[in-house]
Amino acid sequence: MDRFVWASGLLELGETLVIQQRGVRVYDGEEKVRFDSGVLLLSTHRLIWRDQKNHECCIAVPLSQIVFIEEQAAGIGKSAKIVVHLHPASSNKEPGPFQSSKYSYIKLSFKEHGQIEFYRRLSEEITQRRWENMPAAQTIEVNKSPQAGRIRAAGIVGIERKLEEKRKETDKNISEAFEDLSKLMEKAKEMVELSKSIANKIKEKQGDITEDETIRFKSYLLSMGIANPVTRETYGSGTHYHMQLAKQLAGILQTPLEVKHLTVHFLYVAEF
Repeated sequence: MDRFVWASGLLELGETLVIQQRGVRVYDGEEKVRFDSGVLLLSTHRLIWRDQKNHECCIAVPLSQIVFIEEQAAGIGKSAKIVVHLHPASSNKEPGPFQSSKYSYIKLSFKEHGQIEFYRRLSEEITQRRWENMPAAQTIEVNKSPQAGRIRAAGIVGIERKLEEKRKETDKNISEAFEDLSKLMEKAKEMVELSKSIANKIKEKQGDITEDETIRFKSYLLSMGIANPVTRETYGSGTHYHMQLAKQLAGILQTPLEVKHLTVHFLYVAEF
């Protein structure tokens, strides 16, 4: 824990947030410390832990301090953990919560799950080492040539013709999109009925779930393009879980509305 420094919790210039997970406890090696329940953030440059109740309590450690990481499976009454092995603290390190520690590693305990996805993303950042890439200055060159920006004028008739063709193409795409969306809604209705049947059996403990029901349920998921459904076991129960679930639902609804690489926006469809 002596590798951690006090932090504001704000991202620095060139730093990007990768993933975050609630309900994470930090251990100094094998020992519990006061950092009991907080939000763990992974950026391209740091691991940041912020107390869920006292937001002013925030600590961070650079990803460059990490030697390697490993997973520790959950046990009876114990949450799954990620073990982070660290380099020795530098002599010019900024102030932190601990001046010294007998451990060269910390443990991150995930009380609300989400450790699988967090471990994967952390492994990627350690491999890619994006913190070594300094933000490049971006400049925009302005073409001052008198010929730049000139737009060839088109006749009014030609413009109206193109607008009419575009309108017809859009109408056709909307009609096809609604047909596909109707089919998707019918399939979703069947899937909901099947899931209710399975849920009732589990709740009332009346009969086992048949193999046929399991196959049908998986078949519905695959037909809707869901090979790996978002679950709390994989993504935890915090904000990241809801974000991933929303992305998956958006992807399901977006597919039937994409025709010939043209996305029909819901706001536009609502006008019809």
